[in-house]
This record gives sequence, C-alpha cells and structure tokens, in this order.
Amino acid sequence: MILLSLPQKLYISFAILGGLIVILLLWILFYKNFYKRYRLKKAVGYTLYRYSNLNDYLLLNDYRVHIDDKHIGHIEHILISNKFIIIINDFQISGVISGEYGAEQLKLTTKKGEELIANPLNYNRNLTRRVALFNDLDNNFLKGIVVVNDDSVIDITGIPNQFKICTKKQLKKVIAEFDKEDVKPFKEETVIRFINLLNENNAPGK
Repeated sequence: MILLSLPQKLYISFAILGGLIVILLLWILFYKNFYKRYRLKKAVGYTLYRYSNLNDYLLLNDYRVHIDDKHIGHIEHILISNKFIIIINDFQISGVISGEYGAEQLKLTTKKGEELIANPLNYNRNLTRRVALFNDLDNNFLKGIVVVNDDSVIDITGIPNQFKICTKKQLKKVIAEFDKEDVKPFKEETVIRFINLLNENNAPGK
C-alpha cells in the first residue's frame, strides 16, 4: 500500500476537482450552443407553420437539393406563397454582421471581438438557384431568406431584392414584403405543379 502525504492527497483532490470543473464547463458551453441553435430552428419553424396556415400557403421542411453529382444541399424550409417560392435557411449567428452581399466572408463583431464567417447569403443563393435548375423553374419565381438570431444587427450592403437576411422576429415582415411585389399571383394549377416537381426532385438523404 502506498501512503500519501497530506499535500499529495490535496494535490490529487484538486486535480480531480479541476478536471471535473473543466468537463462541466465544456458541457455547459456545448449545451448552451446546442440549445440556442435548437431554439432558433424551432422558433423559425413555428413562425413559418403559423404564417403558412394563416395565409393558406404551402410549407415544405427539410428539403434536399442536388448541388452537383456528389454533393447535396439542405434547405430548412420552402414556403410557397401566392407569388413566390421562398427558400429559407436559419443560421446560429449573434452579433453585428457586416460586409458586402457577394463577399465570400462577412465580419461578425461580438463582445469577444471580430471574426470572419462564411457568408450565409451565398449558401442560400446557391441553393435557391439549384432549386430553380433541378426543377426547371423560372428563377424569377424564387426568393431566398437567411434568418439569424434576434440579438443580431445586420449591416450588409448591396443585397438584391431577390434575397434577404433578417432576424427571426423580422421574418414575417420580410415574407409580407415579398408578397406585396407587383407580380401576378400563381394559379392553383401552377402551385400544384410546383409541389409535384419539388416532391419528385427532393434528393435522398438521412
């Protein structure tokens, strides 16, 4: 049997306690980020569900579209309003988001400082165009929306009318602005054709 001195016992006890504290902090950080992401996703889904029901629109969730022969892109939601097919993806982003619309990266400023992040508008735009391509749709029928956390401030220049980035609480307003555009509403048979095309071309995935 090995006998440990009091200082050795204290050292081992503090080492074990310190390790447990580190594990606990890492778990809290992971859970906090996961919950924040889950909360945004759930809130966006619920907002779209209610909006589509109130306006008699059609909503598709968890849609997959081919990017190329090897890659498949994931779309959180597709909302078919009376005038447009709207591609919607949410991103767990909090802070001041600034930069140019077509840039590869945007600047995110938080209390921790500044960092560069991949431009979510590019991802959304690419998926929107792929939906048009693989479903043989007129690109003018499609719109794209990127949704970020409500504690974000958006300062991005040069965004065209076809695409928007907004916070969750601004989402309904942005969709309503699309529907105010002076274009001819879809006929019922046109909407049915869109639904059939999208369902037929939904890429396989888990």
